[in-house]
Amino acid sequence: MSDGLYRRHALASFLEGETGNGPENTAADLEVRPDYGYLNLRGEPNSERFMQTVQKTLEQPLPAEAGAFTSGQHTIYRLGPDEWLVASELGTENETAGRLAENLAGQCYSLVDVTGGQIMMRLRGPRAREVLARGCTLDLHPRAFKAGRCAQTTLAKTSMLIALADDAPTFDIIVRRSFAEYAARWLRHSGASIHSRVTPVFTGAGGNPVR
Repeated sequence: MSDGLYRRHALASFLEGETGNGPENTAADLEVRPDYGYLNLRGEPNSERFMQTVQKTLEQPLPAEAGAFTSGQHTIYRLGPDEWLVASELGTENETAGRLAENLAGQCYSLVDVTGGQIMMRLRGPRAREVLARGCTLDLHPRAFKAGRCAQTTLAKTSMLIALADDAPTFDIIVRRSFAEYAARWLRHSGASIHSRVTPVFTGAGGNPVR
């Protein structure tokens, strides 16, 4: 590879331009997570053979309930009646896809590597729900959107997947790379509108946060 070529993160310019100015009280940390690869999997949920083959290959079950996800070696989100998003450690998605393709041979399925088009941001903090609610039509109240739930929705006109990882609350947001900076800036602006700061945090190699 030429010395003049290098990989640049989709939110690099946003993080480089972050000055830290704004309200002192923190609504939430916005953590950028570039360390995931993504596979879009489609198949017949009523096929016991399909479900068992995928479970055996991934060593964890596919979420059977709509709007749910399972966590283990992978994080698997149910996007629709016959569609799942499999998030794995970046760099392992090719091997995972190869094993799925081999074990699902002869069955009806679709498997697409969408790693290059996705990025995850993690919004965590006491006012995270309020920050999101200013531009999202989902009912994010704890009694309606509980830990372990996910949903495809729009936030400030941007399509994304939102999942509640825990009751801190911690929201994982998976968005197309082309809209990632817009979404990150909107979240920061949303925090400012409630007189609180949304603090960007970049998680680099090894999962180490860098502010």
